[in-house]
Amino acid sequence: MLKMFRLLLWLPLLAACSGSESVQEQVADPQVGDVYVVQFQPQGSPAPRYYFYHLFRVAPDSVYLHPARQDSPSPDADLRQLAFEPTPKTIVYTRAELRELLELQPGDVTKSHLIQVRRP
Repeated sequence: MLKMFRLLLWLPLLAACSGSESVQEQVADPQVGDVYVVQFQPQGSPAPRYYFYHLFRVAPDSVYLHPARQDSPSPDADLRQLAFEPTPKTIVYTRAELRELLELQPGDVTKSHLIQVRRP
């Protein structure tokens, strides 16, 4: 019984240590292979949709992304089905711009913002 009690005392500490990084922490430390999930609200639609961007290059002051060919009704979409492809114009964000994706921007009618980083 004493062993069980000791184990129960350690559980909160173990849970805190094993927690995953927050989206803010992941954005602050971008890694090649990350997939950014951006929620948006199409005009005239009651349900949100999701765009996906694959991070393929990290530079000291910026990141480079490929968008998925299509959006999805779910943030948990199968990434293999989204067809990430290089575009004629590569999407580049500075680190500051990347952090801004976490917040709703004034005047953005689609209410786009980064809600999740899916890290392999």
